[in-house]
Amino acid sequence: MQRLATRQSPAAKASERAYIGWIKERGICAACGNDGGVIAHHCMGSTYKVHVGLERVQIGNWFVIGLCQACDNIVTRQSRKAFTAAFGGQSKLWLKQAEEYPVEIPLQIIQGISRCGR
Repeated sequence: MQRLATRQSPAAKASERAYIGWIKERGICAACGNDGGVIAHHCMGSTYKVHVGLERVQIGNWFVIGLCQACDNIVTRQSRKAFTAAFGGQSKLWLKQAEEYPVEIPLQIIQGISRCGR
């Protein structure tokens, strides 16, 4: 189900939707490596923005990792702290997952997620 775009939460761009689709199609959990089905987990929410240089860059729809149901339950039902203790930071998991993406991800997005510190 797609949310309708509003002023506060613009719709995902085609490149962002393609990335999220690739995560679901790939079907490998970024945390434990399970190759069952995955949930596209927005690490900071779909509208999250970060400063890269002098510019604010929206990274929310790019900062998505594929998680199996068990790993998703840790981050959503327990806490981010418990998830980080078990698997490491979400930005590191994202960078590892993004290395396999066949299309080039914009440099500002990579820099923004790297600086996010989650």
